[in-house]
Amino acid sequence: MSKKRRTVFYCENCGHQEMKWVGRCPECKEWGTLKEEPEEEYVEELTNLSSFQTPQVLNQVKSGATVRFSTGIGEIDRLLGGGLVIGSVMLLVGDPGIGKSTLSLIIAGNMARDGTVLYVSGEESSEQTKIRADRLGAFPDGLYVVSETNLELVKKHFETLKPRLIIIDSIQSSFLSKLRSTPGSPSQIKECTLFLIKIAKQENVPVILVGQVTKESELAGPRVLEHLVDTVVYLEGDRTQSLRIARAVKNRFGPTEEVALFEMTAAGLIEVANPSEYLLESRNQTMPGSVIVASTRGSRPIFTEIQALVTETAEGIPPRQIAIGVDRNRLLLVTAVIQRWLGERLTNKNIFVSIAGGIESGDPALDLGIAASIISSIRGITFSSKLFWVGELTLSGEIRPVPGIERLVSEGNRLGFEQCVLAKRSKLKQSELKVFGIEHLRRLPALTPELSVEG
Repeated sequence: MSKKRRTVFYCENCGHQEMKWVGRCPECKEWGTLKEEPEEEYVEELTNLSSFQTPQVLNQVKSGATVRFSTGIGEIDRLLGGGLVIGSVMLLVGDPGIGKSTLSLIIAGNMARDGTVLYVSGEESSEQTKIRADRLGAFPDGLYVVSETNLELVKKHFETLKPRLIIIDSIQSSFLSKLRSTPGSPSQIKECTLFLIKIAKQENVPVILVGQVTKESELAGPRVLEHLVDTVVYLEGDRTQSLRIARAVKNRFGPTEEVALFEMTAAGLIEVANPSEYLLESRNQTMPGSVIVASTRGSRPIFTEIQALVTETAEGIPPRQIAIGVDRNRLLLVTAVIQRWLGERLTNKNIFVSIAGGIESGDPALDLGIAASIISSIRGITFSSKLFWVGELTLSGEIRPVPGIERLVSEGNRLGFEQCVLAKRSKLKQSELKVFGIEHLRRLPALTPELSVEG
């Protein structure tokens, strides 16, 4: 293997690489973000054929259930499409303190029951990792932990232990000594990831990389990192709430629309098998401005509570529209439609809309429920606690059907709801629920006496 020196310029924002300095990054269009990084580029000689593979007939390549490992966490297995694929590289990303290390350690413990797992901590000592593990419960002897950031040494540990899973916590703290740049720099992150991908593919061992995020909750380091790995999973949630949501934004071996829900407790992350029951269990007496909405996340129906509060603005102060857990653009759309088609004057009112429980959603299926909660708050209407809403609202005031309505109504029936308001054109078979189909928002006030209860 030969080597040569070169100087490159990496964009700190997106990781774009240039051979000479430019004031503005050609990729992300940011000014002054290119930084010089001298490095040694290693070039493999053509005579090195240690990784040479013979082409195979595609139809003869073995696949099936044997190419996946269960993580021991049903929610994660479902999120990934059945478990970790052998030889795959997964990137787990999330805000500080959200539970990334806890989740990865639980996965390591589960998989260590059937073999050896190597957990590499670059941010904690082995003793600190053990303290965290003691809080989570007992772990099998097949789990090995090492505090190391040099990946060349990690490879030696791999060759000794031959684990069935490697976890690197975190990729930003790892480095290769052949590069002169500092750990966490774009060149180090890129080369470290390629180094681990090579191990994963050649040895058929899955690798989980824990990634840090910036203050904007975006992955730290070059954007190319997301392109290199097979799967990218974001762990999200409000740290003041106990709910955590894992979603796959990239998955070469499964769906990307699924989500996995967890509850953060003193004993670690616990799976939330029935999210609707979890989100609704703390709901007390119904009040004006409070309605139940139904939407779909992946293949899972989720019922939650939307609360709205509409107040008069003080003279001389512009009104505010604040959305918590709801896409603010959708809130602005709904309020505009209410003003146009129901004649409500909202230009002098503050509007606050929140999804209870800490879950976030931009699903258009929430539009009708958002409109109902705002109208309920304005007019002091209390809707029945056995009623839920689902429907997309158009600018013309029409209520459009949403996909998966059969599954949503079936789930509503299972949860004990008795009434449902949805788009009149929804393709729905006979249901045990009393269904109110409306085709335009103007129809809503006429239905109010049937849907409301005494305050």
